[in-house]
Amino acid sequence: MAKNGTITSFFKSVVVDQKVEPENSRPPASPTPPRSPSPLPQLFSSSPPVPVPAVRDRGTVIKGSDDEDDDFDSDDDEFPDLFTKPSVSILPSLPSRKDGAGLYATPKAKRRALAFHSSPLTINTKHKFDIKALLKHAEVDSAIEENEQRTAALLDPASPTAHRDAASTAEPTSLHDAMLDVLSDLEDIQNEGNRGRLLQAVKRTEATARRKEWYFFDPQGQVNSSAIEVRQGFPKAAATGAWAFLGPEKSRAEFFEDGLAYHVQCKTYDLPDEIFLWVLNETPHAKPRKLQDEYLRLLGVCPDQAGRLMDEGVIVQLFRDLGASERALAARSQPSGSSGQGAPYPEHEWIRLQAVLRILTETAHGLKVQPLTRAMAILLRLGMDNIVRGNQSIATTYQDALCQIALAVPWKAWNSFCGDVTDSLYSHTPEASLRWNAVSSIPLLHPQLVELRRRLALVFVFDDPQRAYSRPEDTFSLRSVINRLDQAHEFVPDRNNTDYFELLALSEMLSVAIGDGAQPDSSASPDVVKQYNADVDEVAHRIKLIWSNIHEQGAAYMSRLEARVQLRDFERKLLHVVRTRPPPKEDIFGLEPTEDDIERPRQQQFMTKFLAKNQPAPKTPERGREG
Repeated sequence: MAKNGTITSFFKSVVVDQKVEPENSRPPASPTPPRSPSPLPQLFSSSPPVPVPAVRDRGTVIKGSDDEDDDFDSDDDEFPDLFTKPSVSILPSLPSRKDGAGLYATPKAKRRALAFHSSPLTINTKHKFDIKALLKHAEVDSAIEENEQRTAALLDPASPTAHRDAASTAEPTSLHDAMLDVLSDLEDIQNEGNRGRLLQAVKRTEATARRKEWYFFDPQGQVNSSAIEVRQGFPKAAATGAWAFLGPEKSRAEFFEDGLAYHVQCKTYDLPDEIFLWVLNETPHAKPRKLQDEYLRLLGVCPDQAGRLMDEGVIVQLFRDLGASERALAARSQPSGSSGQGAPYPEHEWIRLQAVLRILTETAHGLKVQPLTRAMAILLRLGMDNIVRGNQSIATTYQDALCQIALAVPWKAWNSFCGDVTDSLYSHTPEASLRWNAVSSIPLLHPQLVELRRRLALVFVFDDPQRAYSRPEDTFSLRSVINRLDQAHEFVPDRNNTDYFELLALSEMLSVAIGDGAQPDSSASPDVVKQYNADVDEVAHRIKLIWSNIHEQGAAYMSRLEARVQLRDFERKLLHVVRTRPPPKEDIFGLEPTEDDIERPRQQQFMTKFLAKNQPAPKTPERGREG
């Protein structure tokens, strides 16, 4: 039995001889079995030392780097045998290199930088759309594009033939229906229930209110085809003397296109009446543009024949051959306004309409007063039609004809001319919107046209045809406008019974009737100027009361919005254009603004005292301390 020892004998340290050798010079492992552990537990044994890796020389060249072209020979012996190769290969076979390099060989190509996320928490998801979502997006895009085109076509007053294809394939739709189609399709193209409710809500509000339209030509195409197709033969019997070269039919058109007839007329001024009437009838039917231009040039240098041969009957017949309705050509008639949509006319050759307008332009200086009056009355009725505003080419030719007719009227007959034209249009239609179409078709190209435009507006606003026979300065006053606004029920908006299209037209014509307000001249006394500005302020106040009583209720009530905006612009025009000077601004202290600015000095004095109280007191220099 062993002797009892002290407790410290159990904690005797064990000395282990360890020698650090380089990794390359380490001998292979000995096949000797490991030493059995000590029977006593080693409670406080020291941890084995960490092996120190071999230090590589900095001058050593690493093969296979990016800057070399030679092959890199992998030295697997330099890496520790950390992993044991599996007995059975589970990896796919890799292409072998020329030098037999292993899996860890560096390729010749330059290394590519791997793109890692800046943070492991970053979530980069790609939006993936299936075929159903893509089809739905395509349907939404196509629906939006179709509705935009339909809405633009309704908003743009294009020519009457522009909607022919749409009117033949689809039912006519109103502006409000098109707007609601766009709104409902943007939200959900398949939600027909919401779309139906929106359309019903609009129909309960203002869907039935449409602008009145006037058709100058027969909407049903009931045109006297025989009158259009019948063309008179050339009067060969009149082709004598200097005009004998027009006798042969073979070269007649070439002579006209070359301008030979025009130059002969400029030399002789003896064109036979029969040839003049033949050229007049052939001009609308001439197909070549050059031939039509030469016909018009020839008519323009025949003022004597135009004055003798072109009477009221000839003017009316020119438009009748185009297919104008009888109610449009009658001296006094009541029009049948229509609110139809789409193309009101069948196929019309609008080039012939332009030819007739150019005939009036070229021959106006030779016409007498009665044909000029009848031509102006017919043209103003044509201006009520949308084709004048929808086709820019027709609008330009139309405005030139109006200007030349107005300039051809002698000054002595100007008052009677304006009175007869206004009376014909006044008796033709009582609708304010149609009257405004005629007034707005007159261009501002000459002072005489501006005056005619104002005379028409005064007659329609005051409902007095006699005002057209006098100068506007003699029949207009701001006090008469104030009295008219007080008496006319048309200017009092009613939420249920007011036709806002008519109110808009009346306000437009009132703006034209006032014009510049007939401002007092520079020699007027201050009291006259002050009274004039007071009347302007009163008219502006009445206009403000009108538009403030128009309640906006969204896009479904577009006519209310248009009337309200126009009246507000009219009020600004009165205060900043018609007035001799802009009204004084409202005072921030609640004082009444005055014309003479009497309170301005007192306000400036008050402001000076107010600012003086808030300024800091001046600092006094500190005296030095006495020693």
